[in-house]
This record gives sequence, C-alpha cells and structure tokens, in this order.
Amino acid sequence: MKMQNNLGRDAVNLTLSKVIALGITMLSSMLLSRFRTLEEYGTYSQLMLVVQLAISIFTLGLPNSINFFLARTESSNERKNFLSTYYIFNTCLCVIMGLILFLLSPIVVKYFNNNAIKNFIYVLLILPWATVIMSSIENILIVYKKTVNLILFRVSNSILLLIVIIVAVIFQLSFNIYMIMYVAVQSLYAIIVYFFVYKLENRLKLSVDKKLIYKILKFSIPLGLATMVGTISIEIDKLLVGAFYSTDQLAIYTNASKEMPVTIIASSLTAVLMPKLVRLLKNGKNNEVVKLWGETIILSYVFICFFTAFLFVFAPQIMEVLYSEKYLPGVNIFRIYSIVLLLRVTYFGMVLNSIGKTKMIFYCSIASLLLNVVFNFLFLYLFGMSGPAIATFLSILIVNLVQLIFTSHYLKISFKKLFPWHSLGIITIFNVILGSCFYFIQGWMSIERLYGSIVEAIILGSIWLAIYILVFFRLIKKSWNSINENIVERD
Repeated sequence: MKMQNNLGRDAVNLTLSKVIALGITMLSSMLLSRFRTLEEYGTYSQLMLVVQLAISIFTLGLPNSINFFLARTESSNERKNFLSTYYIFNTCLCVIMGLILFLLSPIVVKYFNNNAIKNFIYVLLILPWATVIMSSIENILIVYKKTVNLILFRVSNSILLLIVIIVAVIFQLSFNIYMIMYVAVQSLYAIIVYFFVYKLENRLKLSVDKKLIYKILKFSIPLGLATMVGTISIEIDKLLVGAFYSTDQLAIYTNASKEMPVTIIASSLTAVLMPKLVRLLKNGKNNEVVKLWGETIILSYVFICFFTAFLFVFAPQIMEVLYSEKYLPGVNIFRIYSIVLLLRVTYFGMVLNSIGKTKMIFYCSIASLLLNVVFNFLFLYLFGMSGPAIATFLSILIVNLVQLIFTSHYLKISFKKLFPWHSLGIITIFNVILGSCFYFIQGWMSIERLYGSIVEAIILGSIWLAIYILVFFRLIKKSWNSINENIVERD
C-alpha cells in the first residue's frame, strides 16, 4: 500500500467532501425545522440523542482502532486479517446494541415523557448499526488514500437524505413515513460499506482472529470509555433539558446547540495527520510532530476564529435563516456554542492517542464528565437553559488543557513550545476587535431598515471577510506550505 500522497491534498479532498456533505445536511436540517412541528423535531432529537449515547457506550472505541492498526500493517494479508476481524466483531456488537435499545425503549419513553417515541422503536433497533458501520469508512479510505471515493460516498448519501426530505415535504408524508425512509437510506449505505471494504483487499475472510481482537480491545477500550464519557459529557446538557423541559423546548435547545460546520478543516487535517504522527512518533521524531501539528493548528484556527466571531455577532440572523423564527429563543445558547468552536481547533489528545497512552485520555474524560455534571446542575439552576451550554464550554476547556499538559510531559517538550500560543493569541485579539466593531456597526447603520437584517449580515460579513483575508493571507499561505513541504513521509 503506497503512502506517498500529499498531506495537504488529502486534507483538501476530505475537507471538500465534508463541506459539500455538511452543506446538504444543513439544508436538510433547515427543511426539517421548517416543515416539522417543534414536537416532531423534538422527538427526532430525542431519538438521535439515545442512538449517539448507545453508540458511544457499546462500540468499545473500535472505530479508533482503524487508524492505529491499519496504518501499521505492512502486507495485504495483515490488512485483510484486520478488516475481516474488525467488521465481523463490530457487526455482532451492533446487533447486540440494537436489541438492548429495543428492550429498553419503555425506559426511554418514560425518561423523556414522550409517548410518540413508541412509534419509532425500529429507529433504536436499526439506526445504531447503520451509523457505526457508515462511520468506519472514513478512516478506512483515508488510510488507503482513497479520499476521492470518500467524497462520492458522503455527498451521495447526503443528497439522497435531502431527496427523502423533499419527497416527504412535497407529498406531505407523515413523520413516521419520513423516519422509515431515513433509516432505509442509512441502512443501504451501511451495506455499501461492507461491499466497499470487501473489494479493497479482494475478498475478506469469514473468520475472526481472537488474538487480534484482544489487541484491538486492549487498545480501543480505554479510548472507547473515553469516547463514552466524552459523549455523555457533551450530551448531558440535552439529557438535562430533555428531563426538565418540554419536548418543544428540547427542539429549540437541540438546534441552538448544534455546532456549526466550521471545524471541518480541523477535523480533516486531524484525520489525515493521525497516521503520519503515528509513524513519526514511532521513529522518535517528536520535534517534527510538534512542528507539523502546530502548523495545522494555526491553519485551522485562522478560519475557525473568524467564523466563531461572525456567528456570535450575527447569531439572530443566522438562526432565522437556518431554523426559522420559532427557534430564536435559543440565540444565547447558539452564541455560547459558537465560542465552543474555538476549542475544536484540533484533537487535543491526538499525540497521546498516537503513542498509545489511551488510558490517559480516558482519565481526562472522566474528570471532564464529573466537572460537567456539577457545572450542568449548578448553571441550570443559575442561568436556566443557557446554563448547560456554559457548563459544556468550561468542561471541554479544562480537559483540553489537561491533555496538553500530559502531552508536554510525554514528549518532553515544554508546555509553552508545544502549542502555537503566540499566533493563536494574535488571531484571537484581531477577531475580537473586528467582531466588536461590526457588532456596533450593525446597531447604528440603516441597512437593516432598508433591506432587512439578513441582507445587512451578508453585506457586513462580506466586508469583514475581505478585510480578514487581506490581513491573514500570508499566514495562511505560510502554514499551508509548511504542512506540505517540511514533512515528507517516505514508506
């Protein structure tokens, strides 16, 4: 398997697939928000919440093992053995997960106090399996350097889901019929994943390597526990809102708390960077790891920081465009989650993951969860529905800093040199100043009275973006060139 592809090109392909897919997904969310009642959308949110929590609990961190084990294989037989073992074992776990959710459905109904969930038990039975199997294809295709195929897979899936929504709207289909069609599409693509992987190594084996399973579980279970804890930590706000507020209010909170898809550059760079860091760290090239990681962080943060400021300033207009006026009570929650985007600039446990220190990631996640639980109850009491959003921000911030401290220790590189603090500080200050200016400008200019607040946001945002690009173009170019030229991997 050749590994000479350019890091930047892989990141661009992956980012392109995410941009298109997320754009279509956002359009789908806009249509669902407008053409479904708050109660229906709230029920949908409750189902998705349960599915995501179940996946984080039952998958044992297996998806995280793909990058680590597959990237380290040296022959076709090793790859075939890993893929055969992975998919057989993972499928069995997914079947068990679906059956358990089916049996626990009465408890789900009681917790959310929503009898409508009884009509969607099949979602809890089938969707977790489809979601888990579909999610694995990203890591597989990245390791095999088939990011173009990943674009086709993601985009076609998103388009088909959008078509399902449009058909449901045009023919005024019931919410139950829409959900059946949604689950059917996801199941179809999960089956396609099996065929895709089957062809990658020219047939897989219908057998399981028990010793390999042990190695995979030894590596992945700490990560899986960390993922489980992290997911609960992230979703606990919705769990509390779902328990203490109505289904309609949960619908508002769910949309307001959706993180906008502006971290796709960071996630794409992280995905293609992970296999390379594993190899560099294996060869003891710690300084090269920090240099490469730092350049990807700067490149990601330039974009994320701008969009964070833009989303914060024009939050009411953006929410109205995305979800309609009935979701505007969640503007403050939306703004808080816009700030959370700054903490998604990279995967802070990436180096710990790459050197196999998965237990440390788990311990950090446990600490984050405990803090988040305390913060959620405290801030829910103090600030109402905005409280859980504040708790989410603080818990993520703390765990990120702790992971950086441990990374600094294991790499034997000072905390100050580990992260590009100076560059990030300059970018942040510039965005705060520019964001404050445009916040006050929109308050006293007459554009809104003449053309409406949405047109005002577009005009001011375009001017803002032009200024921003002029200021940071050289920095973006420098980081991009450094990523592609300074680190060349030869296998």
